[in-house]
Amino acid sequence: MRTTELFRSCANEHVAAAALACIGGTLQRRVIAAARRAGLSRGALVARLVADYDRMAGPKRRQSLEQGMVRHPMPILAGLRHVVHVALEGEWEIQPSRSRVAGKTLDHDRIRWPQDCSAPERNAEHLKSLCV
Repeated sequence: MRTTELFRSCANEHVAAAALACIGGTLQRRVIAAARRAGLSRGALVARLVADYDRMAGPKRRQSLEQGMVRHPMPILAGLRHVVHVALEGEWEIQPSRSRVAGKTLDHDRIRWPQDCSAPERNAEHLKSLCV
């Protein structure tokens, strides 16, 4: 599973800091600010957020992470972006919301992953977050 690789790699604060630098953009700025408030390095904070996600994320959230990572050319960076975003927001469970359209139930509890993830964020407006 790719998620196992993500959790193991980013448990190391130096690897986590390097991966965050590759993602860049708004998420990196949020992590830097949160790390300052917590009195941690950005790598240590990301490693802690990854560990929190691994312990606390619900089964649907984890399954969505795995499925989303499989579709990306850079699955670890895409997965890390999702994990950090979810951990910063504390959204450990996906709340199901269902709609009835033409007699069918549509499941809206999946994470919407950006279409173009061929490059790290680097201030690209169309790659704001994994959770749209």
